[in-house]
Amino acid sequence: MNRCLVVVGIACVLLRSVPLHAQTPSGEETAAPVARNKPREPGPPIHAAHSPFFAPTGLDLRTCVGYAFTNSGMLHAGRLNLSGVDAKVLSDLSPFFGVVADSSYVRAANTFGTYGHADVLSYLAGPVLYPVAHGRVRMYVHGLAGGARVAGPIPSSGSPLLRGYVNKFSWAVGGGVEYRISPLVALRTGGDYQHTYFYNPNLQIRGQNDFRAVCSIVFSVWQRPRRRY
Repeated sequence: MNRCLVVVGIACVLLRSVPLHAQTPSGEETAAPVARNKPREPGPPIHAAHSPFFAPTGLDLRTCVGYAFTNSGMLHAGRLNLSGVDAKVLSDLSPFFGVVADSSYVRAANTFGTYGHADVLSYLAGPVLYPVAHGRVRMYVHGLAGGARVAGPIPSSGSPLLRGYVNKFSWAVGGGVEYRISPLVALRTGGDYQHTYFYNPNLQIRGQNDFRAVCSIVFSVWQRPRRRY
C-alpha cells in the first residue's frame, strides 16, 4: 500500500513538471498563443527645417518710401553726390523670396561749379532674396534691371557749356537689412552698386559706376493669411 502511494506521488510530480500542449483534433501539438504588441499610435508630424526656398506660400504686398543718396562717377569731371527720394513696391511670395519694383530720383545743384544741376531718375525691378532672418531682423539681397535717365552739364574744352541727358539700360546689385517694428511697419536700409550711362568730354555715351544708399520706411498693404496653431 505504501509503495503504491509513493509511486502515485512521484507520478503527480512528474506530470506537473511537464508543459501542457494543446492538441488539434488530428493529434498534432500546437504552441500556445503569443500576445502581440499593440500598434503604436501615430505621433505629431515632423516638420522640415523650412519650406522649399522658391515655393510660393502666399502674397505679402508692401510699399517703401525713403531717402536716397547716390555717388555718381560722372565721366567728364569726377564723382558727384546727389540726394533725393526712393519708392519701392515689394511683393514677398514666401518668407525667403519675392520681387521688387524700385524707382528713385536724386539731384545735385550747381554741378562742378556751374549753375546747372544734374539728376538721375532710375526705374528698376527684379528678384529679392531673404537668406537670413532672426527675430525682428532679416537680411536681403537683390538684383535689379531696368533703365536710368541721367541728365546734367557736359563741360568740354573749347566749346560752350552743354547740357544733355541719356535714357539707357541700367542695372544694380546690392542688399541690406530690414527691422520689423510692428506687423505693419518696418525700417529698411541698404546699398547698391548701379551701372548707368552718360556723355564723356568727347560727347560719346559711356558707362559709369554709381553707388547709392537708401533708408526707407516700409508699410504693409496686404498680408497673406497666417496659419493658427
